[in-house]
Amino acid sequence: MLIPDPIRPYADLIRWALWVLLAGGLFVAGCQRGEDGAAAKAQASIAKAEKQRDDARTESAENLRAANACGALLEQVNDQTQASINAAELARKAAAEAARRAEAAAAEGQRRATAAEKELQAAKTRPACRSQLEIQLCDSIPLL
Repeated sequence: MLIPDPIRPYADLIRWALWVLLAGGLFVAGCQRGEDGAAAKAQASIAKAEKQRDDARTESAENLRAANACGALLEQVNDQTQASINAAELARKAAAEAARRAEAAAAEGQRRATAAEKELQAAKTRPACRSQLEIQLCDSIPLL
């Protein structure tokens, strides 16, 4: 019969404990490395999201500036259109006034012509005036 070694069971237990400790250490190191990779991925994702946000803000600001420029241009066009409308209204009023004056002048001319015709007819009825009207005048003297 052999005498068993009294330290051998303790040595096996220590060996097993070291293997478990090594496996645990490797597991923890792997988890930390995975966390570092996940953290790097998360940081990259955050940076990408921030860049997209900044790009969207820049694009939004550019769109706002373009909209403001369009609004200012539309306001100028509106002002010019209103000025044209006002000028057209003034021209219409001036044309109406000129037409009224022309009609008044035409009516006055017609009244004078009618009065002159009546005076001519009245002059033809008087013998002294009629004889003067029948006199042939020189063609080289223009009548006014």
